[in-house]
Amino acid sequence: MWPGIVSSLKFKPTVVWFTGLSGAGKTTLSQGVATLLREQSVPVVTLDGDELRAGPCRDLGFTPQDRAENVRRAAVLASEQSQSGQIVLVALISPMRADRDIARHIIEGGGAAFVEIFVDAPLSVAEARDPKGLYKRARRGELRHFTGVDAPYEAPIAPTLAIRTDAESPEQSASRVMEILLVKGVKGTEGFSVLNPSVPFNFQLLEDLIAVARRAGDVIMDIYATDFAVEEKRDDSPVTAADERAEAVITAALRQMTPDIPIVAEEAMAAGKQVSPGRQFWLVDPLDGTKEFVSRNGEFTVNIALISDGVPVLGVVYAPVTDTVFAGSEDDGAYIVDAGAKRAISVRNIPDAGAVVLTSRSHGDYEVLHKRLEGQTIADWRLVGSSLKICLIAAGEGDLYPRLGRTMEWDTAAGHAVLRAAGGRLMVLEGAVVDTLQAGRELGYGKPGFENPNFLACA
Repeated sequence: MWPGIVSSLKFKPTVVWFTGLSGAGKTTLSQGVATLLREQSVPVVTLDGDELRAGPCRDLGFTPQDRAENVRRAAVLASEQSQSGQIVLVALISPMRADRDIARHIIEGGGAAFVEIFVDAPLSVAEARDPKGLYKRARRGELRHFTGVDAPYEAPIAPTLAIRTDAESPEQSASRVMEILLVKGVKGTEGFSVLNPSVPFNFQLLEDLIAVARRAGDVIMDIYATDFAVEEKRDDSPVTAADERAEAVITAALRQMTPDIPIVAEEAMAAGKQVSPGRQFWLVDPLDGTKEFVSRNGEFTVNIALISDGVPVLGVVYAPVTDTVFAGSEDDGAYIVDAGAKRAISVRNIPDAGAVVLTSRSHGDYEVLHKRLEGQTIADWRLVGSSLKICLIAAGEGDLYPRLGRTMEWDTAAGHAVLRAAGGRLMVLEGAVVDTLQAGRELGYGKPGFENPNFLACA
């Protein structure tokens, strides 16, 4: 399910602690995650509450004191096993926050990451499942101090991940835990993937995507140097062989890198392909600014973005003519690579002298734009093609980019990711620009038809 993600068997010692009511699904989930890790040849060991009770904790009962000692022993054992080169998965009710805090202290004190997963299921659901008949026994008074019946359960306040097992399949839940371990990194480990602590995952993925964008750019430039033909799509927008061949390069690379993440790509969608994106998906515009490409002014880009829960969390924008890369992720900030040098970028505050407004070289009703900008001091206007406008705002070289009229999500997503990483915003433009600056809402992704409303890129 996750081939291509694990690039090294070196990883930070890690304990994944599954906590929740009896019957919530802790054991099922931990076993599912263990299976996925073993498929990646990652050594893993599971410590289950029942097995601990039958082994090193068999002398303990269910009083608060015995439960605390049960958690402590489990934490010590997990810490020791994590140091032997294994990911340790602990499935334990561990009902009290104070006891889990002690477990965290023991495990982190031993040098391992502590990943707390709240396996959440309503008591009614857990009791209806009751795979071991324990709730029935507790209700009959045969078991005392049973969590959820006559003993409390304190839910985590800020777990690494909370999973409602009554709302998704075990496979979906296990995949989400893998996403935390392999893709998003873990809070408390500075955004590093536990399966490759030498490099933050988003950073490594950005570097890989930059290489992909450059390969697509090489294809584009080869065609740029010829007398290429221009055709029209069904929406009357131009398309060339460069669009199609660059998209083939990008989508092939993304399928190899992340085979289970859907790809929404402009030319495939224009050809009628249907994609159900889900919570995570790629948005690809292989040649943003085809009109600029056709007119040979050089202001066209390769755009690749990763969307998670409607938010562009990572993006690369590459301008082949100038060999300039804009890249960014929400974890690692934004940067530009040009003239062989890499430097961090960030948005600026609008100067006292007024805003530099960037607008499209090929689109736009300027009379309407002026009306939308009433009340905003303007120092200068610049005409720029493609998603470069968004990136220039991210780099502090412009202040406002109001866009009226039809755009698609693949037009904006990569630039939006860079802009967010640089501290900026891309807002739905409703009414005047000054009002949107004060109280606008961020543009989201995965909308039906993938069409954007009017928007404003800004600091």
